[in-house]
Amino acid sequence: MSILNNGTKAGNTSNSISRSVRDGFSLVELLVVIAIIAVLMAILLPALNSARQRGLQTSTTNMMTAFTNATNSFANDNGSRMPGYFSAYQMGSDANPGMSAMENTMLELGGNDAVLGTVADAGSLIDEEAGIIAIAPFDNSMDSAIVVNINLIGTSGAYFSPDGKFLKTMDHSANQQSPSMTNPSTELDGQGLMPDIVDAFGNPLLVWTKDESARGSIDPDASNNGVDIFKQFVATSSDQAEADQISSWFYLKSNETFFNGFATRVGEYGANQSTQSILSEDVFIGGGQNNSEEDRIKSLATILASPSYNVLQSGETLETADVESVYPARPRGRLIVQSAGIDGVYFGTSDKGWKANGHTGGGEFHITFGSNYLLENGDRITDSDGKFITEDIVSDFDDVLSSVN
Repeated sequence: MSILNNGTKAGNTSNSISRSVRDGFSLVELLVVIAIIAVLMAILLPALNSARQRGLQTSTTNMMTAFTNATNSFANDNGSRMPGYFSAYQMGSDANPGMSAMENTMLELGGNDAVLGTVADAGSLIDEEAGIIAIAPFDNSMDSAIVVNINLIGTSGAYFSPDGKFLKTMDHSANQQSPSMTNPSTELDGQGLMPDIVDAFGNPLLVWTKDESARGSIDPDASNNGVDIFKQFVATSSDQAEADQISSWFYLKSNETFFNGFATRVGEYGANQSTQSILSEDVFIGGGQNNSEEDRIKSLATILASPSYNVLQSGETLETADVESVYPARPRGRLIVQSAGIDGVYFGTSDKGWKANGHTGGGEFHITFGSNYLLENGDRITDSDGKFITEDIVSDFDDVLSSVN
């Protein structure tokens, strides 16, 4: 009996050992499994990342639609005026220390309760640690600068109350926005504390507001009097336009805080706008040359212009004009809001739109409005049936634009 029991135990032990050997994996099998997992990850991760980016893009578009709807509501209630405590002309001044057009827009779109008065009247309330700041597109210690409680932006009476994830303050010390002060130890830092509206990617939205005090239409023959036609559409600043005796609709200066040499880590992506955006003066072309004022003006005018309307000099037609002699006639809207898109760069040099439409010959560095109508060789753009068509070259960039008429 004992012998049988011992035998039975021995048999069980043998079966157990045999099963453990059969249940294990060889090194080759493990390597095959690892390889399969790696292949699946290589297939699935880009798809998941692409789906995530599409989701963020949709979220951005929806938020921008809510913003433009709120702007329309404000305009309906305020005699068709676009929101912004300070005028487009003031925001375009060379004196603007670093205030963005979106910050100005939210002073009114975010609810009037946030504005406590001017520095002359409410300066005693300033408490930056408590979020009560002085801000203006000029020296914010001046009496005409305003005092704002940033905690009340988007609350009571607001036309636009974004989700908290869309309302963020850019860190000036980290170059997410250019510094607004020359001496931070002695000056107020209102601009540095004012929040911006950001897209779903965490990058600040830009607002371009038309200067309603400017001319009513573009004069395509103004160049006969030495006037740059594109400068009627966009000027570097309102001061420069006045000095040149030009009436302009938009000003680069109104958002220069995101394009100058200090804007090296803008937004969540930390994009170096100063070297990657075609709107920056610091983009390096080569041969010691940076982006010129004329190139920046042409690019921004092309971006902000409606591709459906053009003007030509007297005697010219689209069949006889060259690509640089087709000028924008109307903006996309009186207020245009812009997201940098997936790459976080405002019309970047890595976008396919720049590679397809960028003019870089002879030291030039811009996109031009005429490319909506003409090929580089001057031929009209046609469809597959040979019919003349108009393209929107801005759609070749990943930036997202929305407008209010």
